[in-house]
Amino acid sequence: MKTLLVTVDSLRRDHFKYMPETQSFLDTTHDRAFAPSTATLGSFPGIIGGNFPNGAGLTGENVATKFDEHSVGLTTNHLISEEYGYHEGFDVFDSPKGGGDTIKDKGAVFLTRGSFAYRIASWGWNQYQRFTKLTGDVKKSFRPAEDVIAQFTSEIDSREDWFGWLHFMEPHHPYDPDGGDLSRAATQRLTRKVLAGGGDESDRERVRELYRREVVELDEKLSTIWDAIPDDTRVVVCGDHGELLGEDELWGHPGEMRPELLNVPFGTKNAPELGNVVSLLDVPSVLTDSEHKLGKLDRDVAFATYGEKKAAMNENNIATDAGVRTLDGDEPTEDPDLERALDRFDPERVVKKDALEEDLEDLGYL
Repeated sequence: MKTLLVTVDSLRRDHFKYMPETQSFLDTTHDRAFAPSTATLGSFPGIIGGNFPNGAGLTGENVATKFDEHSVGLTTNHLISEEYGYHEGFDVFDSPKGGGDTIKDKGAVFLTRGSFAYRIASWGWNQYQRFTKLTGDVKKSFRPAEDVIAQFTSEIDSREDWFGWLHFMEPHHPYDPDGGDLSRAATQRLTRKVLAGGGDESDRERVRELYRREVVELDEKLSTIWDAIPDDTRVVVCGDHGELLGEDELWGHPGEMRPELLNVPFGTKNAPELGNVVSLLDVPSVLTDSEHKLGKLDRDVAFATYGEKKAAMNENNIATDAGVRTLDGDEPTEDPDLERALDRFDPERVVKKDALEEDLEDLGYL
């Protein structure tokens, strides 16, 4: 059997329409799929483990352990690395944490963070980055999709059966697509300025367009996978959470229980039939066609958590501590059953501070 999970960081559901190659490849897409949290650290314990997060990385059994086939995991986010337990069950696992591609990553393997040698190396790295930004010699913020795709296709070449998990950082901020009239250094500076609350409306609109271009370019690159894998491959494609692009003057993915962050793109090919509501906790169940941990193949309500905040979502509405609102239109409404479900929901808690500080630094949060 051949099975592939593709996850995309910070992908908004309303931007899934900019991925026509991927949508045409999939059999089914689900408009009511929900992340169990608003950020990577809280979402992937569900996507890979079928559990709500506890702030310490993967909780429970990695779905990769359910596959006897050759398994390949390639991630591009520091928070879903071996250090957080995501390598379990994979024959091949590659992530940024520990011996990545950059000089900084390679040096971090040998230097103790906080030591005098580390501070000297960090100063040198910062000077190098400042120089490259001035000269325009700036690489993509994260490992580019084409590199991940090339490694994956090489790993599965001539193998009859396999399980693969590919995580892409396009379109995580800073948005720096390949195309456009600005240099990569300029797009990164502009994105960081706007996400920090600066810039005018023309800057903000330009950043929204940079985000859209990231999505478009990723779809073009993913088309090479869709052309390469056999027609009978079971595939799941989803975002790990959404992204705010200026709604209520908010950007990125802060811990807000909002549909823009929780209602994510989700699609499948050669997969079991699902109900109208999907949680990312259901991904392991879809991949294995067997209910895994808290995952289901048919549900009416999905839940999400971030710190002390929580939410419950059904096909029509989202309930939070602030009340119930419609998913389409964001209008106040009444839904006693959903409110009762929210009241009964008592998950483990997750907050960003539970992640290692250096990983959040590398992702641009600190």
